[in-house]
Amino acid sequence: MANLPHMIYILSDEHCGKAMSHMGDPNVRTPHMDRLADEGVSFTRAYSNCPVCTPSRGTIFSGRHAHSGPVQGFFDVFKATAPSTATMLRAEGYHTAYFGKWHCGVVHDQKPPGVRGNPDAYTRWPMRTPEFHRAGFQDWYGFEVNNAPFKGFYYKEHEVEPRWMEGYQTDVLTDMAIEYITSYDGDEPLFLVLSVEPPHFPLDAPEEFLRFKPDDLIVPPNFGEDESLREQLAIYYAMVENLDSNIGRLVQAIDGASGFKENTATAYFSDHGDFMGSHNAINRKSHPQEESVRIPAIFHWPNNIPPQGKQDGLFSLVDLLPTTLGLLGAEIPDHLQGFDHSSNLRGRESDSPDAVLLEMHGNPRWNLDFQDWRGLVTNQWKYAFYETGHQYLFNLANDPFEMNNLSESDPEMCAQMRQRLLELLADTREPFFHVIIEHGVPPEFPVLDVSDAKTAGLSPAWSDMIRRPPK
Repeated sequence: MANLPHMIYILSDEHCGKAMSHMGDPNVRTPHMDRLADEGVSFTRAYSNCPVCTPSRGTIFSGRHAHSGPVQGFFDVFKATAPSTATMLRAEGYHTAYFGKWHCGVVHDQKPPGVRGNPDAYTRWPMRTPEFHRAGFQDWYGFEVNNAPFKGFYYKEHEVEPRWMEGYQTDVLTDMAIEYITSYDGDEPLFLVLSVEPPHFPLDAPEEFLRFKPDDLIVPPNFGEDESLREQLAIYYAMVENLDSNIGRLVQAIDGASGFKENTATAYFSDHGDFMGSHNAINRKSHPQEESVRIPAIFHWPNNIPPQGKQDGLFSLVDLLPTTLGLLGAEIPDHLQGFDHSSNLRGRESDSPDAVLLEMHGNPRWNLDFQDWRGLVTNQWKYAFYETGHQYLFNLANDPFEMNNLSESDPEMCAQMRQRLLELLADTREPFFHVIIEHGVPPEFPVLDVSDAKTAGLSPAWSDMIRRPPK
């Protein structure tokens, strides 16, 4: 195909799709995200299909749901021979490069000698990503997990030992991507991913972005009562604004790089959201509430994606790969499970999905609040079925902050949504959870939670199935 564009993915971690100024957040300023949206398309109803890092990233780069894809849980890896965005774009003639957080290749013994010899210098997952777990990306400047925005490291290409980042992670990775783009002289079009951790916890931002006063923040009606939530949210917003500033720097570099300005397609999105203090939780996701599953999804391509601003159709991360291929005019393999939105992005009205499948598959069991579930969202309704048999049903049109669970008071709609969920699971080759939904046997006794750790209590099982033993 002639004149293929360069393709840039900007991937953040834990950025709730509500936290952008063009999406109506009254606190944060995101002029560069807003510009991309104004000049292209920003989906107002964009969702993470599986709102936790690893399986969500597997969905992004495989075009398949977590329960039927190459990355099925928090400690899983991108399978060595699994087709990916990188392998498919390479088949179309692209050169590929990855910068930043991967989190789809943690093999626990892959700590090089320098890391083993100085373990206290590194964070929890300093493992080197084995080459065959890199999903076919050619140039590699990645890491699995830092969770330390001012103390980051990465692995370059095939080097054994990691290199330290000098500065704030988002700034440094953006510098690296800019240098790569501005010096790129390959004959092939470039597919580059810039993947940053912030605003993922730990909450920390450069001092010049710490402008928010906790007491001045305007918070939604479902915001929690814990006094620390506003303080944490203030830093979260600072991290989002730093990210926005770096997106502006990257776009400016693209505009100034030879062969890139008029021929670069850019997509900005996050792997999942964050509760941002709603429902008394922050630095949390993995549940079906809007703050957890809603993400940014912005597409920009001069002269190819006409300026449309906000678009209301349902979009989810499983759609990203087929939509990318659709924009490029490439064949979309049958094994992809998402929807191709490229016609809508080009301004040609076409159908959109009437429902998005949501799930938590392979939940990291940090405590009893972390449970698997399956669910869906439509234009009006949200439904979820937990492994414990509990259900959520929200009327998003009447209850956008999800404060009134209708699963018991509206059994007819609950049954309709449950049936629609079973249909979606069958369509996407659900291996087992449909058995739990249709034939599950309630536990005979409540669970005794012997941990003394504080939890957010987001799982509905806390209402009747999880108890603390008497002291």
